[in-house]
Amino acid sequence: MPSEARRTQSEPLVIDGVVASDVVVPSGGQECADFLAEAAATGKKVAPVGGGTKLNLGNPPEHLDSILSTERLTGVLDYEPTDLVLSVGAGARFGDVQAILAEHGQRLPLDPPGGQEATIGGLIATGSWGPLRHSAGTLRDLLIGIAVAHPDGTVSHAGGMVVKNVSGYDLPRVYHGSLGTLGVIVSANFKVLPRPRGEATLVSTFANSAGVFAAAKALRESHEPIAALESFSDGSLCKLAVRIEGRDQTVQSVSDRIATVIGGNPVHFDGPESATWWSEYVAQQRMALDSSRTLVRCAVRPRDTATLAAGLITALSKIEVSVPYLAATPGLGSVTLRLDFGANGSPDRLAEAQTVLLALADTATILAAPSAWKRGLDVWGRHPDGFDYMRSLRQEFDPQRTINPGRFAGFL
Repeated sequence: MPSEARRTQSEPLVIDGVVASDVVVPSGGQECADFLAEAAATGKKVAPVGGGTKLNLGNPPEHLDSILSTERLTGVLDYEPTDLVLSVGAGARFGDVQAILAEHGQRLPLDPPGGQEATIGGLIATGSWGPLRHSAGTLRDLLIGIAVAHPDGTVSHAGGMVVKNVSGYDLPRVYHGSLGTLGVIVSANFKVLPRPRGEATLVSTFANSAGVFAAAKALRESHEPIAALESFSDGSLCKLAVRIEGRDQTVQSVSDRIATVIGGNPVHFDGPESATWWSEYVAQQRMALDSSRTLVRCAVRPRDTATLAAGLITALSKIEVSVPYLAATPGLGSVTLRLDFGANGSPDRLAEAQTVLLALADTATILAAPSAWKRGLDVWGRHPDGFDYMRSLRQEFDPQRTINPGRFAGFL
């Protein structure tokens, strides 16, 4: 590997409490694969890093020697606006990609916390998403091709630049949410979508959480074209936010019908004000890199979201853990909450809270917490369906566990 691709930090670089001695910055996919092969042959452990917005996601690494930065794997590799397809380097910043697409009236419909600074590869590897998942899904649904560097020194390619790509179409999706354990993403191809011409947001306040979820249920049953639907609180769950996108006339008529369904006198935000409101909303769920906060996401079947939200607050209060912030996505059955342990935070207390969460939810993932609290605790919760398949893929793609050892579910 060229010497300019490797640099030693003057100050230790720390990922979730584990120190790395150097940073490698490859300029291409093969250079990336060559370094991974070198690391595998010498038993060194590597952590890929993109925008650095989710360095504390997952379990702390078992061991770490080098950071592999994707900062030089940038740029738009191919873009055909008329075909609605885009190929981009994994190190490209999401905000920069969105700006390029906006010039042609297009976008990737994704709005995860911290997404503007995150890299494309990082968003795929972490499986990040935001409120727009209600209508648009995740990057997994938009991914049509991918290039990945592996510890055997090869760069694999799957999919292509055609939306209806039959051969290998599913393989790119395997890497979504894999946290780099199957290889380091070096580029990705997407189908992109037209940007909506207009948007509006309605925010309603309710006396209690029962009113919020009743309104959310009514909206879901109305089958109105809603882009995002969120209920949230900073103490008691009593607000509902609805995002509508489309042509201006459509946005207006849908907004009027939604206001009738939910009742009351909702606050109305139009156009740029609507976009700003959602940007500020998702920022509250950004993972704190100072590791001083504990952020958790739980999930159940959508119809059980209200029961889960109420049950979490009650159950956690019994073990003297407060919930200063809670947000729910009723259409997905997802609840994100911030936990406050007061002055009694500790590894045992975090483990106790996880046990309480898993008793109520189908899944419970600790998205962020102090590194010292997480050691020995699998922050991903119980093993997901298909875990044996995940483990076999890990063995096939990275038998030496060179990349992010111990950070994924089941300490893979």
